[in-house]
Amino acid sequence: MEIEMPALDEATKLAPLIERVHGANHPELTRVRELTEAIAGAESPSDKDAFFAELRTVTNNYTVPADGCEAYQGTYASLKAADQENTRAL
Repeated sequence: MEIEMPALDEATKLAPLIERVHGANHPELTRVRELTEAIAGAESPSDKDAFFAELRTVTNNYTVPADGCEAYQGTYASLKAADQENTRAL
């Protein structure tokens, strides 16, 4: 069962942007983008759950670093919201 996740849609748009802007100083953003794309492509909440688990690890539970811009903050906030939406759907 696929669920609507507007927060994930927003994060999918922003992840490549923050990777481009901050990737040199934050190489983990490549994995954040890859996981965001994998989550967007997964169909069921259980399929998405493993990707979200890795995303929580990679992002230190969606903690934005001190030099993170507004888009960085928005991306992590959207990913956290999507993770919570997915957890409710499990």
